[in-house]
Amino acid sequence: MREPARRVAVVRERAAGPEDIGRATSAAVARVLAGGVAGGVAGGVAGEGPVRLVGLFPVDLGEVVEVSVALVLEEGWRAGAGVEAGVLPGGVFAFATHVGPYDQMSLTAHAVLAWCAERRHVVRGAVREVYVSDPAVTAPEELVTQLMVCVEEESW
Repeated sequence: MREPARRVAVVRERAAGPEDIGRATSAAVARVLAGGVAGGVAGGVAGEGPVRLVGLFPVDLGEVVEVSVALVLEEGWRAGAGVEAGVLPGGVFAFATHVGPYDQMSLTAHAVLAWCAERRHVVRGAVREVYVSDPAVTAPEELVTQLMVCVEEESW
């Protein structure tokens, strides 16, 4: 799937190992939403509707894991106070749709990474989790998340 580059507001958080990723991700989501934007958010991935939040995780997890959460910005809108502005690179991505609780996301990530390895695709950059469902109103077993890994960057 081809994904465009997107302007984002980004917050980073450190997790004390893989078992702490859920806490760090929740903290980053809270911070990026609290930081706000001047304008609003928009986007879209694979016909799934608007993209608001994208989690970014390293492929190789170590003792300390750098977690980032990006809030996609509409044209003309900018990151609020205390939030870093940036661009989420586009490219060609391998992806799968995960339906279920976030704590089972690693199963889908392993499947996508195995698919890439079998086809000798080099993974470029972070694993992306595009949060399609709102966990505040969706039961954990019904959460929809698109998991994406870049296999070819866009050339400019």
